[in-house]
Amino acid sequence: MIPQSKPVELRDDQHRSENTGLEIRGLGLHIAQTEILINVDFTVSATGITNLIGPSGAGKSSLLRCLNGLYQQWQGEINLQGKDIRHWPGGWDSARRYVGLIAQKPCVFPCSIYANVAFGIHGWRQRRRADQIVEIALKQAALWDEVKQRLNSPAESLSLGQQQRLCIARALAIKPGMILLDEPTSSLDPRSKQLIERSMLRLSESIPVISVTHDLEQARRLGGKVVFMCDGRVIEQASTQQFFQHPQRLESREFLRWSVCECD
Repeated sequence: MIPQSKPVELRDDQHRSENTGLEIRGLGLHIAQTEILINVDFTVSATGITNLIGPSGAGKSSLLRCLNGLYQQWQGEINLQGKDIRHWPGGWDSARRYVGLIAQKPCVFPCSIYANVAFGIHGWRQRRRADQIVEIALKQAALWDEVKQRLNSPAESLSLGQQQRLCIARALAIKPGMILLDEPTSSLDPRSKQLIERSMLRLSESIPVISVTHDLEQARRLGGKVVFMCDGRVIEQASTQQFFQHPQRLESREFLRWSVCECD
C-alpha cells in the first residue's frame, strides 16, 4: 500500500464526501484564441482508475496539464479534497507534488537511477530515510528487482519501458495524493505495458489514478471509470463495463465503431 500524503486541513464548510478526490466544474481553457476545453464537468473518486479516452485533439492531455498546474490560464473550478487548487497551501509547487504527472515520453535526468528517484525528496527527516523511500518507490513501480544491483548506473542505460517505470517511481517517492499518466504505455513492449498496468492497478487501491489512453483494450483491462472526450467536451462518463457494453451517446457509439474498424 502506497504511503499517503498528509491530508490538507479543511474548514468545516469545505468538506466533501470522503469518497471524492477530485471535482471539476465548468472547466474551460483557451490557448492562442483556440478553445481547448469547453465546460468540462466530472468527479473522480478518492481511489480507483479513471480512463480518459477520445480522438486525438479532444483535450485529454490539456486537461491533465490543468490539473497539474502546467496550464494555469483556465476558467472554472478544480477542487482537490474539497480545496480549490488555485489556493492550495504552498502554491502551485506544492500542488504539483500532490498531483504527480507522468508524460507519454519518459524524461530521465542525466544522473544515476538512485538520484532520479531521490530527486524530489526534501527535508532532513525524509533524506535520512532516502534509501528506504527509493526502494519502496521502485517496488511500487515494478522496477526494483531489475535495478537493485545497479542503482548507481546512469538512468539513460535503462530500456524505454524501464525509464517510464523510473519516472513513475520518481513521482511516487514524494508521496503524491494523485497520479496522472499521459499515454504511459503507448510506445512500450508488451511486457513493460503489463508491468505498468499492474503497478497502476495497485496504486489505484489507495489513490486516484487518471490515465489518458488511446488503447481501448487497456482501458477495458484497467476497469474503473471511463470519461469520453471529444472536441474539448466531456461527451459521456460511466463505468468501464457500462461504457463499452452500453454507450449512451451517439458520439460514443460512433467512436467505438470507428475504433473497431481501425483495428481490423
